[in-house]
Amino acid sequence: MNKPFNPKPYLIYGLLGAVVYCIPVTVFLSNPDFSQGWLLYLGNLLFLFAIVAFLYAFNRKRSENAATLAMLTAGHIATLIGIVISCLLAFILLVIMVPGYLGPGEAEKVLTGEPANTTDDKTRGLSFMVFATAIIGNLSTGSFVSIVFPFAMKADQTREKVPRRKQAEL
Repeated sequence: MNKPFNPKPYLIYGLLGAVVYCIPVTVFLSNPDFSQGWLLYLGNLLFLFAIVAFLYAFNRKRSENAATLAMLTAGHIATLIGIVISCLLAFILLVIMVPGYLGPGEAEKVLTGEPANTTDDKTRGLSFMVFATAIIGNLSTGSFVSIVFPFAMKADQTREKVPRRKQAEL
């Protein structure tokens, strides 16, 4: 009999990915300059490492031979959970670190040094940069490793066997 879906590992690694993504975001928001935008991509890289760690743990739990489709699906589930949590944490960071973010008018802390074609909002594109990397950047990196790593980590590359009871747990 199959065990029910256990969301705990997905939530743990999704939260881990969101927290490590938000560390460089916090540094970026302390002095929001367009030339420091690389910090947001560093957060995407750290998010990628969290999803890789999840896939290794997922595969190790299934005797180093988890089904490829199961790992692919699990990696995307952890990625989506991490994106939702990282957006919530990024919003909380914007509210805390950017005075006047939710108030009327322009916020007290805005993006500086941005090009002329940047999104024009109350933060001069600051919130757009943060949320774009939280959604698009994390989705790209999480999906990339979720697609590539299941094929590379599988111990028995010759065939997909019918999952044993231990491996059938998602």
